[in-house]
Amino acid sequence: MKLLKELDKGNLAIIDEVCAPNFHFQSPNFPGWPRGLEGARALAAAGRTMFTDLKATMEDIFAADDKVAVRWTSHGTYIGPVKMGFPSPGERFAMGTIAIYRFVDGKIEEDWGVQVCSTTDAAW
Repeated sequence: MKLLKELDKGNLAIIDEVCAPNFHFQSPNFPGWPRGLEGARALAAAGRTMFTDLKATMEDIFAADDKVAVRWTSHGTYIGPVKMGFPSPGERFAMGTIAIYRFVDGKIEEDWGVQVCSTTDAAW
């Protein structure tokens, strides 16, 4: 997926290509996330500031109508603040994510995501 490859390189400009101006991220892990392209950029940047050596692997992808569902696993080291449901800073982790994206005119308008972290680096 081009988006993941570009974000891995730190290219936040890809956000303007793939996200709609009214982008909305909805997750119980991060309630009240800011909307719009700035919110999408903040979401991408958060991953880089909370995790080091982060590697994400897309496991499954399904599409129907205007939605795409993706299941992926991520591994790395948590370097963010102490937060309930997250590993301790400096601890290795594995994270399972399921996200549903809704597209409008070929761009991501909505992202519903749920992440579950494990403090072991085991496969999900």
